[in-house]
Amino acid sequence: MEREMTPLTGITYYRPPQGTEVSGLDGKVVFTVGPEPIPLLDDDYKALEGQLPGYDAVGRGVYQALRMDPGCRYCELYAEMLKGYPHYVSELASHILMLGEKDVEVPYLERRVKLLRIFALMEPENAHFPLEIGATLLEQACRFSALHLSTVTLFKAEGYLDRARQLGGDQPRCLTTLAEVSFLLGKYDKAASLWSALMPQVEATAQAELRARLERIERGEVPRVPAVDYLEAIAGAMALREDGGYQEATAILNDVMADAWFALEFPMAEIPYLLALCCKDLGAAGDARFYLRQALKINPDFEEAKTTLQQLEQ
Repeated sequence: MEREMTPLTGITYYRPPQGTEVSGLDGKVVFTVGPEPIPLLDDDYKALEGQLPGYDAVGRGVYQALRMDPGCRYCELYAEMLKGYPHYVSELASHILMLGEKDVEVPYLERRVKLLRIFALMEPENAHFPLEIGATLLEQACRFSALHLSTVTLFKAEGYLDRARQLGGDQPRCLTTLAEVSFLLGKYDKAASLWSALMPQVEATAQAELRARLERIERGEVPRVPAVDYLEAIAGAMALREDGGYQEATAILNDVMADAWFALEFPMAEIPYLLALCCKDLGAAGDARFYLRQALKINPDFEEAKTTLQQLEQ
């Protein structure tokens, strides 16, 4: 049974006769389509009036379909076709660079992953793209607004980074990123193996830090549960606080902070900051000030913590 086409808003699929030729750029680009369906913008499909779609219409449809869902049916075929549209490829590259050069919110990280996936389809043997996807997913998984999805996101990151490692490329960065993901997932043997492989490729200072982490793993000095479980617990505490469950949220966050090895590996100023907010909600201003000072020890530039502390000290 043939798999159904991926439904995409604003897209109508058109099935051209096998061997239909599409050409553009004054004949410099020529490719054959059909009988597989190709995506067309709804307006372009309506304008066909019994004619075959032209180069521009095919490009608009393929570009839009891949941007909406780079995992859509026939995505590999569409990515191959997109190579014939250098202006769209250039636009994709510009968007990826722009999104990678500044600190952006989670929706923009998700968008960057989608765009990188299109390049990964166009160049399946290029290690750069799965490496960038995996690194972006790791960043996304650790953003506080996306912690509730951290397990799923980290497993996706691991898959892309494993692929990047197989393909070669920037091995030091790949090993470092994959080791961090593995550690977060509680795969300590894998993380240790990756850090050991990385050791000869880094400077003396980094070697000392890696050696210390390897020794802690060997001694069993690791978080009580995989760190990703704590990340999702923090997300749960945030949700409880929003619903007025200040006591329950406080209990969860205190449990997370009580794991010394998690705190050592992942010093996150947001955790004592959230605890301070819960204490403030409960009317315990003294405890709130204590946790805010802890947050500022971890991150002296944490503006929200500074502001809240100033308010409580007035």
